[in-house]
Amino acid sequence: MSGRALLLQRIVGCLYIVAGIAKFFPRIESVETRLDNAAESNTDTFMEGATDWLARHPTGVMWFVALTMVAAGAAMLWNQRALVVAALYGQLLMLVSFVAILVTSEPQILVLDAAFFAAAIYLLYRYHAHRPEPAVAGRTTS
Repeated sequence: MSGRALLLQRIVGCLYIVAGIAKFFPRIESVETRLDNAAESNTDTFMEGATDWLARHPTGVMWFVALTMVAAGAAMLWNQRALVVAALYGQLLMLVSFVAILVTSEPQILVLDAAFFAAAIYLLYRYHAHRPEPAVAGRTTS
């Protein structure tokens, strides 16, 4: 990957790392408060059971989300194709989960997560559209 796509990948990677680290600072982003608000907003919906369970385990959720975001960001900065692609697919899944859980209590999540979702789709397109040729034994280039 090179050019604008690599720059986008690095920016997204840095943003994921910053967002992951921010999870440890409740004054910046209180995971517990977000989960409590989501549980309250999702009462009597199909998400009620899941959001209630998450709200009862805010520390575990915070650690899981923070570590996965930092790891995904690090993978994007390290720029190893297989790790970047895996991190992007994982982030797509996590973004969809965030929206499903939080949209009733924080509809503004759609805007920010839509930007990250679009960036991930674009980067995956670039990775899948520009596959490197596999090395073939005995083949020479001239």
